[in-house]
Amino acid sequence: MVTVEEHAKPSDGQENVVADLKRYLVVISKRKWWALVTFLFALSAALIFTKVREPVYRATAVILIDTSPPKVLTGIKEVVQLGGDNYAAQQDYCRTQLKIIGGTEVLSRVVQTLRLFEEPEFLEVESLDQVTEEERQRRISEKIPEKVLRQKLNVSLVRDTNLIEVSVEDKDPWRAAQLANEIAYAYRDLNIEYRRAVLAEANSELQKMVEIYRQQKEEADNKVLEFETQHTIGSFTVMKQALEDRVRMLLQRQGELLLRKSDLEARRKRMRDLEKAEDAFSLPLEQILTSSLIISLKQQVMQLRTEKVALLTTLGEKHPRLQAIEEQLKLAQDSLKNEINAFLKQVEGDYKEVMDALAEVNNLMSKAEEELAEMAKLDLEYNALLEQKKSANEVYRFISGRFTETSLSEQVETNNVRLQELARPPEKPVKPDFVLSVAAGGVVGIVLGIAFAFLVELLDNTVKSREEVEAILGAVCLGVVPSIPGANKSSGKARILDPNVAERDFYVVQNPKSSIAEALNTLRTNLVFALPSKKIDSIVVSSPNPLEGKSTVTVALALTMARFGARTLIVDADLRRPRLHKTFNCTSDDGLSTVLIGKTSIDDAIVSTTFENLYLLPCGPVPPNPSDLLVTEKAKGIFLSLREKFDVVIVDSPPLIPVSDARILARYTDGILLVVKLGSTTREALVQVAREVSSVDARILGAVLNDLDIRRRRYYGYSYYGYYGKYPSYSYYQEDEGKPKDESDS
Repeated sequence: MVTVEEHAKPSDGQENVVADLKRYLVVISKRKWWALVTFLFALSAALIFTKVREPVYRATAVILIDTSPPKVLTGIKEVVQLGGDNYAAQQDYCRTQLKIIGGTEVLSRVVQTLRLFEEPEFLEVESLDQVTEEERQRRISEKIPEKVLRQKLNVSLVRDTNLIEVSVEDKDPWRAAQLANEIAYAYRDLNIEYRRAVLAEANSELQKMVEIYRQQKEEADNKVLEFETQHTIGSFTVMKQALEDRVRMLLQRQGELLLRKSDLEARRKRMRDLEKAEDAFSLPLEQILTSSLIISLKQQVMQLRTEKVALLTTLGEKHPRLQAIEEQLKLAQDSLKNEINAFLKQVEGDYKEVMDALAEVNNLMSKAEEELAEMAKLDLEYNALLEQKKSANEVYRFISGRFTETSLSEQVETNNVRLQELARPPEKPVKPDFVLSVAAGGVVGIVLGIAFAFLVELLDNTVKSREEVEAILGAVCLGVVPSIPGANKSSGKARILDPNVAERDFYVVQNPKSSIAEALNTLRTNLVFALPSKKIDSIVVSSPNPLEGKSTVTVALALTMARFGARTLIVDADLRRPRLHKTFNCTSDDGLSTVLIGKTSIDDAIVSTTFENLYLLPCGPVPPNPSDLLVTEKAKGIFLSLREKFDVVIVDSPPLIPVSDARILARYTDGILLVVKLGSTTREALVQVAREVSSVDARILGAVLNDLDIRRRRYYGYSYYGYYGKYPSYSYYQEDEGKPKDESDS
């Protein structure tokens, strides 16, 4: 089940973004003086630049581009297209005019009109006396005056209009107005001259074309007239019509003959079949013959045969009546046969006659078709000549009409450019803009200030994070000791240099419920569990360099150990600059140095403090050879004896980098507790400490981040406050200038 807290908890990405932003703000806050100085420098530079810069004035003339000018000659198409057919084309046309206005042609006219080539500024020289005539001419030929004028010029199209603003910037307001107006005039005149030139060129070309096409028209007319005269085009048409009628008649006659031929061929074939048949009289002759006599004879023969068959069955073959019928039958058959032969000859004659007529018709058709083809060829030639004549006349009329139109357009001058508003000398300069310059200087100052702050931060080689310390040392950070309220931060040095050092060293006793006391409790707990396999009963407290608070941490940690009931001994092993005897207000006549040389016993040198379970072994007189005394076997035995006498032995040693005392002492104890001051201890120092400690086979138990300003969370505060938050305080008090909070407020 998802809880409300899980819903409210920000994602890792959001936390990273917030953390990065806070780190950036912390860096800017820490380096704010660098950023502020850079900002003020940039702002001052902008102010100075604004004050010393010579004022520049801007004059503007407005030109109207009429993309649809009124037409004086209605219905005449203009040679020069002024504008476009739609909005996009009109805008393209206006943008093209911007380039023309700023082009060399217009600017050269202005240079010549105002004789700008005689002014030093437009030749890019201080004075005309400084250049020779040859050099001046060279600059003029290289269009130097036009280039200078173009740098002063700004041409822009007013949004959603056909208005063009011609602006010129110059140190002289009158000359700025003069230049802007002259550029507008030059563009207007150039536009008119361009139209004139185009019309003149078009008229010249059209006049040549009119003469050429007039000759072509006359040639076409002459060819048609010559053809009509040669071929008597009037009778030609009648002859063509008569020939076409004759062809139609021949076609009709040919069709009739073909039908007749087909009928006769069918009759010939059936008649020949009759000749080949054994009994031609039994065939249906009425299907192929049209003669009524033949059909009558055929019927007579059939009737006689029928009677013969009937009599043959009743009277016999020799009966006189039957013989008479046979004679009649023979006579009828002979007559029928003769008639059929006569009819066949008639059919053959008719067929030959049809074939002869058909051959004659075909011959006439061939001649008529040849004549018709010849006439068609002549007709095509004639039509082609007529088409050429028509085309030549149309082209001539068009060219002639266009020549007339351009001639009229040339006489009527129109211009689509109008000076809508002339430039006037401005009263106020446009440059430098005080507000804009100061604002720009401020913005640049802010950017440079922030950049410079991060650059200083980047060049700062001090350690700035717990992770960085752990990565270099290869050991964990065991605790965080917040800054003691009232410490002097202005010099960058800890309160350790103040005359009343005891006030700082005993802060945890005077403020047992403070965050510093809670931090020391956490450090003590972490030290107990630093080596899980071994109880830690002796440590060396040191730092890479002086003034990083190692002695204060030593006293505070010892007081915390003693408060928890452990018999704790502080050994002031800083045999070069001892100070713990001043903290505990005791003499330093006897101490570690006298014990090492055998002048005093250990028990006589140890001093009981005013705090329960806390003892001190002072440094004693400062010896001339501290390292030689500490490296002896006797020194080793002394520290072993001290570990047997006390629950915890805390050794305050000199810094690790300047001298080797701390490395020697680390061999006699469980290890070194390294005090690191973020923003003061450098990376190189930590690298050197790690290397030197490992070279003597000693151990760094962990690091303590000292003098951390958690309350203000400056620079390192965010990251390490979170680290310290792993071990929260359950006190009902909060730190406020070292005083406990009234319980009534909790």
